[in-house]
Amino acid sequence: MKGKILFVVGLGTGYVLGTRAGRERYEQIRKAAEGVWNTPAVQQGVDTVKGFAADKVGDLSGTVLDGVKSLIGNATRGSGATKHDVSSAARAAKQNVSKTAAAAKSALDDAASALDEVIDDAADVAASSARPKSTAAATSSAKRPPVTRNGAGSSKPAASDS
Repeated sequence: MKGKILFVVGLGTGYVLGTRAGRERYEQIRKAAEGVWNTPAVQQGVDTVKGFAADKVGDLSGTVLDGVKSLIGNATRGSGATKHDVSSAARAAKQNVSKTAAAAKSALDDAASALDEVIDDAADVAASSARPKSTAAATSSAKRPPVTRNGAGSSKPAASDS
């Protein structure tokens, strides 16, 4: 996921820096990107990702806080703590950390996939808005059928036209 994002950013940066079109083309690209960014669909995706991440981070902080409280409580329960008490507290802390790490990984993966979809949609919109309009000369030359010549020098329509 990070590789895709970095590739697209690098590609865009390389194009802008390497193009000979200069500032005018840069401004066109910037305006197209702003137009895509300000579309309701992209902003809805951004809000969805922000809300999802905030929910998951809120869940994670509560889980971590509970684990730390449990660990401190078990460690300071009394001076007569046995080896078994300490090892069970360590085991419980390890399980809480593992659960928290798994939840964080899941939340990040979900947020990354949602962000990837939003980026793909934005790239599609930007690509469609940045395509140049076809000219009349290009369409008129495309309408002519191909012509082949036989051995005697006379022309005839291509086999695909008959």
